[in-house]
Amino acid sequence: MSSHSQAGHPQGPLDNPDVQHETGDINVSAIIWFVVVLSVIVLSMNGSMWAMFKALQYFERKYEPAVSPLAAAPAQVKDFPAPSLQTAPWTDLKTFRAEQHNHADSYGWVDEKLGVAHVPIAKAKEMLLKKGLPVRPQLAEDTAGTHVAATGESNGGRTIPAGGPDKSSVPSAAPAAAPAAPAAQGMQGAGKKPGGGL
Repeated sequence: MSSHSQAGHPQGPLDNPDVQHETGDINVSAIIWFVVVLSVIVLSMNGSMWAMFKALQYFERKYEPAVSPLAAAPAQVKDFPAPSLQTAPWTDLKTFRAEQHNHADSYGWVDEKLGVAHVPIAKAKEMLLKKGLPVRPQLAEDTAGTHVAATGESNGGRTIPAGGPDKSSVPSAAPAAAPAAPAAQGMQGAGKKPGGGL
């Protein structure tokens, strides 16, 4: 490349004065000034906003009309009819779960007059394993199926009595009517013309 003359190049001289490598470092002072000016602008805007809000608050307090002592107090949640909106559902959920946990793990009366109480779940499981499941006396015997029929109507429209076994029986099928003799059918249709005429 160096052996060839640049003047003799078919496209002219190869030097481009507008395209050169960078001869110096970045301009650090320009970047510092940009950061300083930007910081001053941001801080001045924040300060002016703070001063504006303080001034608005001062004027609001100064020119706020006096409230009459007969005016009603601000409404509270208890002033509105139930059900009210949940203001803190996470707290309500914690309270609900704590109540459920305490109820499931404690003793207490369901109906003291009838002698019905609730026991902790672990104690109830232990009692169930010792005594077994309660069964009604009339169903305690080992039976194949049930002897108590349901109350209602069957498909045939007959009423099934409740409290006892179903003693009804399936009605026997009625004999089918004998088909008409072919000779009789031929005699009946002999005097008729096609189309229903005589």
